[in-house]
Amino acid sequence: MIPLKKKPQATKVAGPLPDTAAKPVTDFFDKIGKKAPLLALGLIFLICIIVFKDFLLFDKVYLFKDIGSDTLNFYYPYFYASADYLAKHGLPQWSFSYGMGQNTISSLFSDPFNIFFYIAGKNTIIYGMMYKELIKILMGGLLFFYYLKQLKLSDYTAIAGSLLYSFSGFMILGGAWYSFSMEAFELALLLLSFELLFTKGKWLLFPFAIFLIAVAQPFNLYVYGLFLATYVLLRLAQTGTLNIKSAGLIFSKMIGLGLLGLMLSAPVMMESIIQILESPRGNGSTSYAHILSSLPMFQTADKIQLGTSVMRFFSNDMLGNGNSFKGYQNYLEAPMFYCGLPCLLLMPQVFGFLQKKARVFFIAFLLLWVLPLIFPWFRYAFWLFAGDYFRGYSVIVAFVFMYYSLLALEMIVQKKKINLIVLIATVIILLILLNYPFFPDSDYVNSPVLAFVSFMLFVYGALLFFIGRPNSSVYLKYAFFLAVVLEITYLSNITVNERDAVLSSELSQKIGYNDYSLEAVNYINHNDHSFFRIDKTYGSSPAMHSSLNDGLVQGYRGTSGYSSFNQEYYIKYLQLMGASDKGNEQESRWATGLAYRPILESGNSVKYILAKKNINPLWQITCDQIATFGDVKVFRNKFVIPFGYTYDTYIKESIFDPLSAVQKDFISLRACVIKDADISKVAGLKEFQLKDTLPASVFNLGIFRQEVNDLSKDTLAISKFEETLITGNINVGDNKMMYLSIPYDAGWHLKVDGKEQDKLILDDGMTGIMLNKGPHTIEMAYHLRYFYKGLFVSLLGALLYLGLWLFMKKRKNNGITH
Repeated sequence: MIPLKKKPQATKVAGPLPDTAAKPVTDFFDKIGKKAPLLALGLIFLICIIVFKDFLLFDKVYLFKDIGSDTLNFYYPYFYASADYLAKHGLPQWSFSYGMGQNTISSLFSDPFNIFFYIAGKNTIIYGMMYKELIKILMGGLLFFYYLKQLKLSDYTAIAGSLLYSFSGFMILGGAWYSFSMEAFELALLLLSFELLFTKGKWLLFPFAIFLIAVAQPFNLYVYGLFLATYVLLRLAQTGTLNIKSAGLIFSKMIGLGLLGLMLSAPVMMESIIQILESPRGNGSTSYAHILSSLPMFQTADKIQLGTSVMRFFSNDMLGNGNSFKGYQNYLEAPMFYCGLPCLLLMPQVFGFLQKKARVFFIAFLLLWVLPLIFPWFRYAFWLFAGDYFRGYSVIVAFVFMYYSLLALEMIVQKKKINLIVLIATVIILLILLNYPFFPDSDYVNSPVLAFVSFMLFVYGALLFFIGRPNSSVYLKYAFFLAVVLEITYLSNITVNERDAVLSSELSQKIGYNDYSLEAVNYINHNDHSFFRIDKTYGSSPAMHSSLNDGLVQGYRGTSGYSSFNQEYYIKYLQLMGASDKGNEQESRWATGLAYRPILESGNSVKYILAKKNINPLWQITCDQIATFGDVKVFRNKFVIPFGYTYDTYIKESIFDPLSAVQKDFISLRACVIKDADISKVAGLKEFQLKDTLPASVFNLGIFRQEVNDLSKDTLAISKFEETLITGNINVGDNKMMYLSIPYDAGWHLKVDGKEQDKLILDDGMTGIMLNKGPHTIEMAYHLRYFYKGLFVSLLGALLYLGLWLFMKKRKNNGITH
């Protein structure tokens, strides 16, 4: 468990009592035995009922309209669309509802617990979100309990630790952002699987932990891999087994078993990695790397950033709740270090129980993970300079404090010994930090939370002092445990319930995603069975931020999209056309699409526009208003060009790129944009000359109509249009380039007249097909690039997993343990 300065006592008794002493009170936690995990689970569940009562009873829905708008604008639409795709089409592949089209398989497994939604159906998601989070809290706490038991901690400490982990800031506050609670669950599973491997040689769970991390978010393989490497060295030092041989052996086992886990995850992991690498954010085309990496390495954090980090150790809400948060970044992006006040008091105590060699490693491990709070450059480096994030780093720091403090608690309770000077100094330092003027004014700090935390520090300090006395009563342990339960219940209740959540009563009203957009979309779909897109000039989500993924919930194809990893060529197209800023990383995620760009809408099959109050006067002459549903007006574009139209003229991308947005709109009606390197592939097309560009003052609806008619002469007659298969016929009067408003993707395979043909990138992002004069049959089919190849790897991994299990079982039966 922990190397001591002196040899520990073999028993857990409090120490010899005088003969005249009364019979000691039996310690409840010493006799609980195999029921300990049930008690831990029961206490976690009981606190969850108290904290999440309104959500569990469906008075509220676990979707947030405040700074947590991603729950409404990103997660819910993606979960809903994935469940809908599974029900209608099977395995999610390409979907035209994500932005202007994208491979969607990675969103299917972003949270493996969503399998409950996929089985039950998309309509269960809105109410089931809370129950899914409840399962993660319960399972995360239970896994952490078993992890602590592998460290040979007592049931008392393990149960207290499971409570602190289940209601840590990363689990509760981060759980309101869904993905972080999954990461906390994964960390607990990874820790347990490693300890089983390290202490007992049990390897079965380790590949599964790696598998789960890989399918949910492959990037976390790096995050948790880096952490685990340092943790392994700490554990080797702690157990007195740190040497080249032992380190090499355990790392070899981890690497081998980790590769096995990666093999099992191959189908989804490979597709997810490709999506990340081929997104603007993943490939660095719009990242902050050049800015963050150029900052001074040892530049200290400013007072507000440092103060936010300090205050977030005491409570999630020390600096305000939800939109009232006043610290660094915002309520969800700020550090989530809260892991219980006892951890702050107990953590320094651990060093007094360590041997000298182990103490050095404990100090080094602590500094390694805490110094980035003082020198942000190292935190940026941890994230490979991709952004100014805390995120997963938060749960690592919280774990370090929990690990140290729980080891200390175990020693204090068992040895009935505490360093009083360190305890008093710790209380004083914590109170100084609580009241230090990090911020411009006192309004930054939540006064009721500050008062509660200050009071609890004194309570814990007093309890630990008396617990650490030689003849301390077992009731002091109970009081300390009760204080932990009261603290995490009170503070978690603030974090969860003082938020602007969606009310269940709102779901039956014509607001949010249930607004009159649904009637408008249903009307359009009932009367028009061709391929078309719909643009909305408003967001239906009730969140504080406007939504861009409405089509995923309301069942239409649009041009806007919000995703951490938008399709690369979709964003490149928007950037070239001036609909998104090339240098703005945020705009690569929040892509507003083509709304208010009527010419580009016409060229990309935007046939309908839904609007409420913000009516564009131009629509009165370019569109027909065909229906009204409540406050939603439906417009049909009179200038839309059929899907799959042709150009006989091109313009080089190097010439097109620097033009104004207005010039680009006009030219898009007359020429397709070809990459300079592809000019040799468009023989027979004429080159557009800039001198032929119409000035804005000359352009009118008559010219617009003529250009649309010219582009519509030779178009694709679609015989089948599905999410992953498009077939049709076209007869071109001359050598022409067919433009398809499908973001270029290597997964699309093209056949012209039954023969494979390469696609071209048009307008830096869309798909082009060069056609010779005459009639042609066209077939485009989408195939996942690595999924089915990954299935073979996964099958091989499963066979290796089974074979290794049988081999180890045979060795065990033969009495071979090494």
